[in-house]
Amino acid sequence: MRTDPMPSNDPRFAGPRSLASLTKYIAHEGIAHAGGQYVLHHYAALRDLITISEIAPDTPRNRHAMTLRTDVDDIELVTGPGLFRGGRFKQLGDLESAWSGSAVTQDVRRTFASDAAPWPLLERAAGIELHWSELMALAPAVRRRLPHARLVGIAHDVITQRWARAAETSSWPVSLAYRVAADRSRARERESFAALDLVIAFSEKDAALVREISPHTRAEVVLPGLGPAPGEMLARTPDVSEPVVLFTGALSRPDNHEAVTWFLTEVWPSVLARVPSARFVAAGAHPKPALEKLVARSERATLTGYVDSLEPYYASASVFVAPIFNGAGVKFKTIDALLRSVPVVATDVGAEGIANSASLLSVANSPGPFSDLVADALTNPDDARTTHAAAWANDTYGNAAFTRRLRDLYSDLGIIG
Repeated sequence: MRTDPMPSNDPRFAGPRSLASLTKYIAHEGIAHAGGQYVLHHYAALRDLITISEIAPDTPRNRHAMTLRTDVDDIELVTGPGLFRGGRFKQLGDLESAWSGSAVTQDVRRTFASDAAPWPLLERAAGIELHWSELMALAPAVRRRLPHARLVGIAHDVITQRWARAAETSSWPVSLAYRVAADRSRARERESFAALDLVIAFSEKDAALVREISPHTRAEVVLPGLGPAPGEMLARTPDVSEPVVLFTGALSRPDNHEAVTWFLTEVWPSVLARVPSARFVAAGAHPKPALEKLVARSERATLTGYVDSLEPYYASASVFVAPIFNGAGVKFKTIDALLRSVPVVATDVGAEGIANSASLLSVANSPGPFSDLVADALTNPDDARTTHAAAWANDTYGNAAFTRRLRDLYSDLGIIG
């Protein structure tokens, strides 16, 4: 962490201020995962105060994302030497990343250990932010090269906890591999956090994890600015004769895949026994073949695949489910449903990071109680509780409060005026 004052003749303040944003994914309208949606809100909160230059790994996904953006002059993709250059051999690269403490892939790390990184851009920036823990692995190299830089890490989650939870819910020998990954991630995250001036977490739980891993690191909570853009949210139109149980999320993610699998196999039959007219809809991109087969043989269940907007699905849903058991961080999908006045049934992990969750949504971790809560929400909805939850979510996670908090922190660091 930098403790010395900034030089008075710092060249970053000679002209228009810029923010260099190292991001795992190039975000674009319609991006299919919550982290990317957060990045869009994050940039929107800052763009009228500072120029933002995005720097991301050169991968097929990010190359495609650049074709969906009009401001490509503000984006730079980083590639470097080695086997994983340009996103090649992704599965092997993921294994190497896990062994390296869940760091960004080796080709990008090698670039930042050399003169080939975009150092001129980073040196000119008033601040440098690093989204996702994997990109925070670059913070020590940036700190060594630019000792006076203002470095901010955006902790979409604390990845050490993700691996530790996977170890707890897996059987041996897989649990041993996850435990090794957790231990290596903890060591790497400790080094990464220590190189930063500030870590922004999305809940007090995650901020406490950051402080526990790296006690001298400043960690602050910024509750994400979620919900639809003005004018996008549709009026609620649930069909009481054929009520919809909704799940949303990128289905290629293991956490979401496992959630839908558990719900369909362990919960959904009991819900249908009580509410035979109900339908289950999983709205999300890139489901795995195994999930497609499970949905095909499950009664009254549907996969949507990628959709341009989730608003029609929220509008028609009678209840939202977040049966998540793995992963870390605040589950944006849960808050998004609350913001749209949809009753929510979640596991403890699905409700994680939400203060006073017991008064806002229903929580259960085993099939019987979970199915009872879903069926009760379908047959006897608590409209007063849902209205209260929506008002709380808007006050807590609305874009105005998010923008003020983020700008205050960046102003405190001198990144914005």
